Amino acid sequence: MTALLDLVCGPAGPLPETHQRYRLVQHLGSGGQAEVYRAVRVCSGVSSAPMTVKVFRVDPQRPIADELRSWDKGDAALMDLNNRGVPGICRRADGFWGPPPHPPGQLPPPGDAVPIQVYDYLPGLNLREYVQLRPQGDGRRLNAAGALAFLARILRDLHNPADPAACPVLHMDIKPSNVMVLPSGEIRLIDFTGARYHRADHITQIAYTSEAGGPEALSGKVGPAYDVHGFGAVAYFLVTGAFPRSEHTGLRVHPMLDGYPKLRHHLLAPLADNPVDRPKTLDLPGWVADLAELVRAGGTPDLGVEWAETSRTVGRASVPAKRPAVAGTESGAFDRIEKLERELVKLREVLAKPAVPTAAPAYAVPPAAQMPQTRMYSPPAHQYPPAPPPYDPTRVAPPQPAREPNSPNSPGRASVPRQPEPDTAPDLQLPHERVVHSEPKLPPAERARLLARGWELSAAGASFAFVCWGIWAFVGGSPGLAARFGAFLFVLVIAAGMFALCRLLGLLVLVRWLGRTRRSARLSHVASGVFLVFAGLEYLGKTGWLSNLFG
Repeated sequence: MTALLDLVCGPAGPLPETHQRYRLVQHLGSGGQAEVYRAVRVCSGVSSAPMTVKVFRVDPQRPIADELRSWDKGDAALMDLNNRGVPGICRRADGFWGPPPHPPGQLPPPGDAVPIQVYDYLPGLNLREYVQLRPQGDGRRLNAAGALAFLARILRDLHNPADPAACPVLHMDIKPSNVMVLPSGEIRLIDFTGARYHRADHITQIAYTSEAGGPEALSGKVGPAYDVHGFGAVAYFLVTGAFPRSEHTGLRVHPMLDGYPKLRHHLLAPLADNPVDRPKTLDLPGWVADLAELVRAGGTPDLGVEWAETSRTVGRASVPAKRPAVAGTESGAFDRIEKLERELVKLREVLAKPAVPTAAPAYAVPPAAQMPQTRMYSPPAHQYPPAPPPYDPTRVAPPQPAREPNSPNSPGRASVPRQPEPDTAPDLQLPHERVVHSEPKLPPAERARLLARGWELSAAGASFAFVCWGIWAFVGGSPGLAARFGAFLFVLVIAAGMFALCRLLGLLVLVRWLGRTRRSARLSHVASGVFLVFAGLEYLGKTGWLSNLFG
């Protein structure tokens, strides 16, 4: 269990207390896209029940406007599902754009704002952790058939909403680590960051896990069958304790299934490479019932779950609350931590001084156990530098240390066709806030590519100047050829200086003043090219016979 923390966060609002709206008391883990914390909401000294705060990272290789639109799509889909009353999913409580976690009683660090989302706190383990622990003994086990039946019901509500006017939703990242097992025996589907409405213009990114995602993600053509593949990966994991796919070998069959041909054929049906060969979402409850019967008849290895047939497995994965908690999910420290965090909040309020908060130093995220990562593939058209937010207190967060891309259960992003979107970042400016823009920091290779865009203009000017210089140099006269060559090099140095001066003026005018993001150095190349053309004409003017010819 990780140690308690003493951090706060909140939206970038005009009131000082908004920056300390949420008290972060425990670091739960790290993923490929975010840091996850246990927290409470504080209002006038009163703390709420435990909540989960997810602090996202901003991809430094993508424009901030695209990052926010991507985050907003998943946020909108989850809010819609909560409003529809879909059971068995995490409940979204809040979402905002604000500074990262920082010590209480201090102003947030300048800049580095990130998207932050708040959910209900769900005690227990995710399905991946649960199977890895393989709880033994006399404790109550998770009913795998009930869990899968309930997950099938969740997918039915996502893909086939009861309201005909409601748009179907794709979760896009169904996998064992996104299924929570609560102490009551119920399950919850979490992490809707990659969720999208089932519309082509809404699916501009695809969450992809090489061990559990369907291969159609790489073509960008996904539908409900993509979630069915993830569902099949969860079932495969519950039966074998392994993932069905490998990043390098594709679909793989676990050796334990060699002795159970009927079970193998049935278990691999939702994992077919061709989406049309998979069961439909509405067929999954019957598929689960047949799977449970095959597992019970086959005598597969014990993975800490049971496949008993019970009336409670239909539409619900729980048993009466009076029964003991599911083995492996007990959190005896749950109540203790909750009591400690409430005492900690109250102690902060008692000891709080009315002094004006001071500027905070740069924050540091505490180390924590690695959680399943979520990476995403983006279309090649978006490999350009990110646009900074338009005010200083909410600048893009610095990139976090890279995660291991080939670790178990590590997802990615699949490229899909993009729809044209506005090229302007959303207006995030606070009232009476001084606007300060800055140039995004780019890797050396990307910066070199940006400076090279438009190079042909400078090259054309230099070529013209060289030809004109050659005519002038070989006509003869004083000074000598060496001195004339030195004069040409001096002209090139002046052209380079003019290029640098134009870049500086662009920084001051386009970036600092107008708040635009420069995506090339074309204007600077134009200026240096024009200068070199005039220099070449000047060389021609010094050529006596040429002057007489045109005189």
